[in-house]
Amino acid sequence: ALPPAGEGGHQDHGHGGHEHHIHGPLDRNKALQIGSLGFEPIFNDVYNDKRAFQETKGFLFLQRSLPIVIGLLTAGAAVVVGWVSEKLGDFRTETVKDLVAERGWLIAWLAEFLMMVVLALAAGFFVYCGDISGTKTAGSSGIPQLIGLLNGCDLKGEFSVRHGLVKWFGVCLAVASGLAVGPEGPMIFIGASIGFLCSRLPQNPAVWRVLGTPPATVGDDVFTRDYTSIGADIAAAFRAPIAGTLFIVEEASSHFKKEQMSNIFYGGLAALEVMVIAGGAASVLEYKVQVGPGCSETPQWTLIFCIVLGVACGVLGALFNMLNIQVMVWRSKYCNATMPKRRAFELVLLCVLSSSAWLGTASMFGERQATSANLLSQTSGCIKDEYRNQVVTGTMVEQDKEKGLVQRYNPVPCLYGVQVGSMCHDVHQLALTDPHAKTCIQAVNTSGMRGMKNFQDYCCSFNDLDSLKSGNFQVPANASCDLSLGKLAPSLVKDSDSSSYNEVGLLSMVPFKMACQNLFDRGVPNLVTLEAMAVFLVLFFILAAITAGSAVPSGLLMPQMVVGGLLGRMMAVVLMNWQTNLQAGGDFWAEPYRVLFETGVLPENAANFGATGFLDPGIGALIGAAAFLGGSGRVTLFTTVMMVEITGDPVMIFPVGFATIFAVLVGNAINHGLYHSLIDVQSTPYLPDTWQSDQLPPGIVVRDMMPKNKPIEVSLNGGRAGIEAALDGNNFTGFPLVSDRRVVVGMVERRDLEVLLQQEGEITAEHMKQRANLYPVTVRESFPLQSAYQLFKSMDMKNLVVVDDNHAPLAVMTRFAFLAWRVADRMGDRIHELTALEEQRRSSLRAARRSSSGFSSMRSQQVQESGEHSA
Repeated sequence: ALPPAGEGGHQDHGHGGHEHHIHGPLDRNKALQIGSLGFEPIFNDVYNDKRAFQETKGFLFLQRSLPIVIGLLTAGAAVVVGWVSEKLGDFRTETVKDLVAERGWLIAWLAEFLMMVVLALAAGFFVYCGDISGTKTAGSSGIPQLIGLLNGCDLKGEFSVRHGLVKWFGVCLAVASGLAVGPEGPMIFIGASIGFLCSRLPQNPAVWRVLGTPPATVGDDVFTRDYTSIGADIAAAFRAPIAGTLFIVEEASSHFKKEQMSNIFYGGLAALEVMVIAGGAASVLEYKVQVGPGCSETPQWTLIFCIVLGVACGVLGALFNMLNIQVMVWRSKYCNATMPKRRAFELVLLCVLSSSAWLGTASMFGERQATSANLLSQTSGCIKDEYRNQVVTGTMVEQDKEKGLVQRYNPVPCLYGVQVGSMCHDVHQLALTDPHAKTCIQAVNTSGMRGMKNFQDYCCSFNDLDSLKSGNFQVPANASCDLSLGKLAPSLVKDSDSSSYNEVGLLSMVPFKMACQNLFDRGVPNLVTLEAMAVFLVLFFILAAITAGSAVPSGLLMPQMVVGGLLGRMMAVVLMNWQTNLQAGGDFWAEPYRVLFETGVLPENAANFGATGFLDPGIGALIGAAAFLGGSGRVTLFTTVMMVEITGDPVMIFPVGFATIFAVLVGNAINHGLYHSLIDVQSTPYLPDTWQSDQLPPGIVVRDMMPKNKPIEVSLNGGRAGIEAALDGNNFTGFPLVSDRRVVVGMVERRDLEVLLQQEGEITAEHMKQRANLYPVTVRESFPLQSAYQLFKSMDMKNLVVVDDNHAPLAVMTRFAFLAWRVADRMGDRIHELTALEEQRRSSLRAARRSSSGFSSMRSQQVQESGEHSA
């Protein structure tokens, strides 16, 4: 039963107008125009006439197979998004890199800006020109709309085929453009749209004739809710079906049923299988980190690190939310859906800022040599196979007293400036006459080495004897190998031999998915310099916050992972630089090379490829990414499981979850989570799962929030004239059905009354009963509003009828009566009075307990003294 537009007379807009500091919608009148979905059981004879008491086997098959179909379709859409955005993004970044090397920074920036603005304007075209397509609300991620729909708000129009296609088209181009956005939010929305469209199948009578009928009393909106939530699984976006299920449970759904969990998981598994078929098994773990012996080990003080990082991410996440919400409020006033030119100009401005930031920072830092001395000096040896293959020449299986047979490696000579083998015999002979050969032998000539029987097998690193004689050789003091880092770390110089990379380019000149992979990389603690991360963090943080919510369909999970990864890796690098490496190394290497660590041949800063005592910066980045997601979005379980699932390292579940908990606690102490704050910006009448007792005191009753307008009744015996009178002049969706004595006997929907008016002949009381729900839930006006709220939410209600002592209707309450901001506005100063009374009551109880405790203590003392006197 929708209230008349403007009920309550709220005219101010924005959060600042709430006298009692209770969050509310940005546009209150807009919120009051959004209807409600009905999830409660329907006891309507006509509605249930053609339905079975339980679903038929054919319909049950449809219910079990539809989640798989939704998962397959969602995954197919995700594959297209990934392929298109990757191809366009690679073209953009490769073009810019070539232009930097060949034509200079100015020409490269101009090309970057032009490509970025073309892609961004094309991505947002159907949003800022939404009057043409009817999709001007299809920008941003769409997750707030999803949460609102699953909460029971009638936002079905947001999940049309057009909205889904606009998101699909737009996110492909938005991610490729290089703006600080990700694909995850729109992909979740696209999946939800697919689920929404598929939910029409079990609602269609034509399907019933083939497969059988659905169970009785189950409303159409229940199918809409359940199948939309199945499509919203993030498995298609992150290849994480378990985390996708938890996302619906923890964040999105307000009416979750346990039996729905398996359906969501089935859809996620189907989506994952499509990903495996399309991209192979390697495509499942796009953020896979190195695992194995020693790869996930953390120092004893890691808990302290997690607490500090969690607190920092909580504060930073709250600041991110604050900045984004302020920008969204500004957009609602000066750059909203009714201003297409301004929305397009905003995209151009964002492209100017983003292209300048990405190339500007890259030009500030220049090239860095990708050598083992730079990247592996403090490594734990837990490095990618493509890096390991460049620093080892082979393996050996050796007997270990504690571990049994173990596999160990032989390093390339340039890694330590030492080689072992028969070629060194000639060098020892040559050292008697050649000064370079003498220097080569002196590099390994220590007291410990001279006592070895095979000392003559050791010498410095060189290619051949002629190179050695000409002075072209390496010793441990200057040893280093050139490494090729591939596409993850691009070089911006002409004719690069791939042994150098731009210090910021591996963050700003690659897709942000690759930037995350670089931050999570283990075993290369010095891959990203501290200065580069600090500068990029500031710029990326600001640009991600102000870009989110613009006219391009885009998500925030990826940018937030980058921000958190930067912060976590920076903190780990700072701690690593403060520490001293006290761990003995060399266990990674075969026996002939381990002696180099034991005999003092290698300098102290040589890469030992073993336990370091440090917290690997890659692990710090992983913890930081999860903590920032928690600090902004305020979701703990989903974030923890997702980060573990997409990286393939279950050992990280404790430090990741521990830091995330602290981030959520700190963030909640500052402001609200991002997505639920955006619900207010979207002006959605969202009802939390529980009564907001932290904002509203006890003592509020149903009478305080009853609609001011009297309910329009439909008389059971009123016939056609009574129905026409009830429907005339209002837009209510439900009406109390009353007897001749005005006793409430049911609730009847507007659409059922309109159907009755279409039939010929007289409309009898029996006709009315067949179309009505004869078992409405009613409460008295003195009923506590908090209890009414719990009843309304737990029973998935759409209408709650208030009756007097004679069971005559006094009002019909909808979700609008339970919104905290409306309660505060309606109650006015009485809120303060009730709050003061509650505080007084609690103070009295505390005083009584203290008094009782003091009396008991005094009584005990008297008894004790009495006993001593008797003794």
